[in-house]
Amino acid sequence: MTTNSAPTKDAAPPLLGIRGLEKRFPGVVALDDVSLDLAAGEVHGLIGQNGAGKSTLINILSGMLPADAGTVRLDGAPVTIRDPRHALSLGVATVYQELSLLPNLTVAQNLVLGREPSRRGLLDAGEMKARTQEALGRLGLDIAPQTIVSNLSLAERQMIEIAKALASNPKILILDEPTAPLGQRESEQLFTAIRRLRKQGVALLYVSHRFAEVLELCDVATVLRNGRKIVTTSLAGWSEARLTDAMIGAQTERYVASARTTAQTALAADNLRLGHRVRGVSLDVRRGEIVALTGLLGAGQNEIARILGGDLRADGGTLLKDGKPIALRNPSDAVAAKIALLTDERKHEGILPNLPLRENIAVASLGDRRGPAGVVDAARERREVQRVVSDFGVVATSIEVPIRTLSGGNQQKALIARWDLADADVFVLIEPTRGVDVGARADIYRRLDTLARSGKAVIVVSSDVPEVLTLADRILVVRDGVIAAETMPAAVDEERLNLMIQGAAAA
Repeated sequence: MTTNSAPTKDAAPPLLGIRGLEKRFPGVVALDDVSLDLAAGEVHGLIGQNGAGKSTLINILSGMLPADAGTVRLDGAPVTIRDPRHALSLGVATVYQELSLLPNLTVAQNLVLGREPSRRGLLDAGEMKARTQEALGRLGLDIAPQTIVSNLSLAERQMIEIAKALASNPKILILDEPTAPLGQRESEQLFTAIRRLRKQGVALLYVSHRFAEVLELCDVATVLRNGRKIVTTSLAGWSEARLTDAMIGAQTERYVASARTTAQTALAADNLRLGHRVRGVSLDVRRGEIVALTGLLGAGQNEIARILGGDLRADGGTLLKDGKPIALRNPSDAVAAKIALLTDERKHEGILPNLPLRENIAVASLGDRRGPAGVVDAARERREVQRVVSDFGVVATSIEVPIRTLSGGNQQKALIARWDLADADVFVLIEPTRGVDVGARADIYRRLDTLARSGKAVIVVSSDVPEVLTLADRILVVRDGVIAAETMPAAVDEERLNLMIQGAAAA
């Protein structure tokens, strides 16, 4: 099913018009005859599985890649976007999923980078501050312009990235998974800003795997599959299930949870403390169980997970692993205790992007395959990696391809496979499905379920309420650095759990 969005003879041309866009890489057709229109004051959703062509289309529109064929028109005039600076000069700004801020600079310096205001040949600090405050104000952000970016949270950095794009006063704003690192409060701030931009006549291309957002925000959506446009349609009357089926091309195999049997406690924490961020937290997780920690952004759930994974050292409190006291001073202590931490910064704290898939999976268990002379048994390594690649459904043409060439969902499954091969028996995951499509998300749920059923203990930190209700046996609501409530999926629905997270409902 495809609808064409070409303007009628008497209608004004769309702000952005794409016709017959094609892009090929060796052995891959990334885009094949893709066309779409984007009108002023329109929010246009772009949907597709990882590898569908969304990133390639974004890269062409932002000047990162040239198209092999087809035309791009702005205000009806054909353009060839040479590079990102040229795109900005044409009024096309892009906010990528991967952040590009320089952490050692201030917020203001990042926002005007490459466009620094000057007066009499010198940097105009007053104008730089004014521009920054204006851009931050459009998003409702209360962040001082002189703040060093490295001192900001991931969500704050994401909002600064969007403010940076707005500072160029674009006519077309492309947002690639903008809410992936955001909590509910920050997402609502962004949605308010998007509605304001729509009223101002800005055209937005909104890329997201979160279909509830797409249905709420977008007027129109285009679905890509295997590099081709499947449909461009008004979203009136569409549901998440219908979007999913259009994206995948068949009735989707959805993950449905079933009861799991739990055993003895694998990990227990008592009175954990870390400054004002974690205040007297006690919890436990049993073998065969998935426990979810959820809360507003900055409530302390991420810090709790990083303490349990050895990445942050608690100021106080005790930890028991299988009933025995352990001290987690660093990640190496956690690995020795067979505790695996997978953070929400997969590309920076998880994968080794330029190394092969095989080495990425094998790296945590190299010692298990060393012979008496210290030489790794290469044949055994290949066999074992191939086995877990199969077990965890990692899709790759070969275990020798660089892991950076895999989709986000497959990278995440590879990281889970890494720690399963290393025989970890407690898995702590922060936002495990961030930035992955709905098909890969369901597959990750199944892999975590398999881990639990094999006797592992799983702790999942997630701000995605439907995900929490789908995955967890128990739910711990974190608020202001404490466990404010404990419940079970059978006892709450989305609305009630959201109220508990906000502090508006008791357990």
